[in-house]
Amino acid sequence: MIRINLAGDAGAGWPEPPGRMVRAGRGRTLQRLLALGMMLGGAAVVLNWRMEQAARSRSLEARIGQVSRQRQQHRELARELQGLEQAGRSMEGRVRAIEQLRALQERPVRVLDVLSDCVEAVPGLRLQELSRKGGTFSLRGLVSGESSRVSEFIARLQRTGEFDRVELIHFQEQNGRYAFALSFEEAVAEEPGTEPEQKSGGAGDL
Repeated sequence: MIRINLAGDAGAGWPEPPGRMVRAGRGRTLQRLLALGMMLGGAAVVLNWRMEQAARSRSLEARIGQVSRQRQQHRELARELQGLEQAGRSMEGRVRAIEQLRALQERPVRVLDVLSDCVEAVPGLRLQELSRKGGTFSLRGLVSGESSRVSEFIARLQRTGEFDRVELIHFQEQNGRYAFALSFEEAVAEEPGTEPEQKSGGAGDL
């Protein structure tokens, strides 16, 4: 028996219902909006991250500049402090020499003044110790610069006429400076008609 389907294929050739088309269009629009939102969100995250990195970079550069300026200031302060320390050591040595000289109150003021002038007249000379035993003085000092300054100091002591038997006891180089030790006696006033005593050299060749 032959059957004829008068209705044909279900739905074939017939347009979709309007409600279904609207729902499909809304779905595609929602998907596009979601995709666009994700893209915008991702772009916002990347932009925010880049802004944070740029801010950190600027902060780091500012910190580096600040540290560099502070380091330069510290270097300048260190140089100034070094200069002040050197000047202070020089002044301290001269003050110590004068104080040690003045501490020996049994010597005449004239001898103190003359010896102090000799110390002050030689650049780089620092008096470390001064003592007296009987009529003999012992002196230890330190000279920076040329070793000939020790000879200059001895020559000045001899030229004053206030000291006899100026002798160099010790001389040694120490880290670019020269340590030395001297002994000398206070000159005794000569009586009229007596022959002056021959004074020893003592400076030697340094």
